[in-house]
Amino acid sequence: MERYFLHLVDGKFIRDDEGQEFECLEAAKAEAVASARSLMRDAIWHGRLPLNESIQIADAQGQVLDTVAFRDVIKIEGN
Repeated sequence: MERYFLHLVDGKFIRDDEGQEFECLEAAKAEAVASARSLMRDAIWHGRLPLNESIQIADAQGQVLDTVAFRDVIKIEGN
């Protein structure tokens, strides 16, 4: 198990100081996708859709390994 940190970038940088342990980067990415969708669900409830936000996945050394953009985790349908 490795510790990954899921930092929120929403116009400002909100650091995850605790991190979470995951089996691999793909598991951390799945959690980042679920977190992004949850944050968007709450934002939609308040009348906004934060498509420009993202979650950076970093390792214990602070190196950003991947970024999950909110706009990439949903499909917008309609005209």
